Amino acid sequence: MRRIVAALALAVAGPAGAAGPGEDVDVTAGVVTGLECALAAREKGDLRKLTSCPPLEAQKDLVVYDVAERRIYRIAAKKVFRYQLESAFGGGSIDFSGKAVKVDANEVATVEVAEYSIAKKPKAGAFKGCL
Repeated sequence: MRRIVAALALAVAGPAGAAGPGEDVDVTAGVVTGLECALAAREKGDLRKLTSCPPLEAQKDLVVYDVAERRIYRIAAKKVFRYQLESAFGGGSIDFSGKAVKVDANEVATVEVAEYSIAKKPKAGAFKGCL
């Protein structure tokens, strides 16, 4: 009984495996961040690494981190352009659906996106609510 409970705890706490090639992918509110920051967040479970990722990491490789599934996705450039992903880096998000086409050694799946929408990072001072 203890082994079953321990195995279930590891399955829930541990990161999810990557989406396999041909698998349908549906992400809502994925965080756009750098690859190294996403890998660190998945490994340590510290989601602050996603939003505090230095811009230098974005220049290297932009990925999407799905917080709900704890998976990392690289977006194929066929439909979503890099400048669009950059507009969501550091506080925006992306919703997308598509198919995984390959998986690399870090368990990062590359997805060919069919549909997407991007919520850009809010501009500084944009909130003028009740004070």
